[in-house]
Amino acid sequence: MKTTYETIVLGFGNHAAIEIPPENLAELGGDKRAPVKVTVNGHTYQTTATSMDGKRLVVFPTRDRIASGVNSGHKITVTMTLEEGYREVAMPEELKRALTENNLKEAFRALSFSDRHALVNKLADTKKKASRERHIQKLIKRLT
Repeated sequence: MKTTYETIVLGFGNHAAIEIPPENLAELGGDKRAPVKVTVNGHTYQTTATSMDGKRLVVFPTRDRIASGVNSGHKITVTMTLEEGYREVAMPEELKRALTENNLKEAFRALSFSDRHALVNKLADTKKKASRERHIQKLIKRLT
């Protein structure tokens, strides 16, 4: 299921979100916690709808706002696609390699989407190679 509509990026201090109008949520066929792929200006990211003050929203993280070239207050055209089944998370090569070498690919796959997504994002946000390696080692320890 897919829906496309125009909206304004909502700002909440340093954070931002995109509202999903009720008719678009119905068109998606999702509920208030619908797992979706969001596309803005050709950039796509995964997230989950949430509720706030009676509205349905998806978070619009800083890295995704930068990648799509928009910010709070901008008018955008957004396309959302309902994700069904197992939700993949794009992993850095070094994490794939470490999981393979330690025979932990299935253990990682068994984590919830939210956990996998948070772990991969934490790694992606870490710039220093030594810090990235520490994060990977902590993850390996957690999975064993």
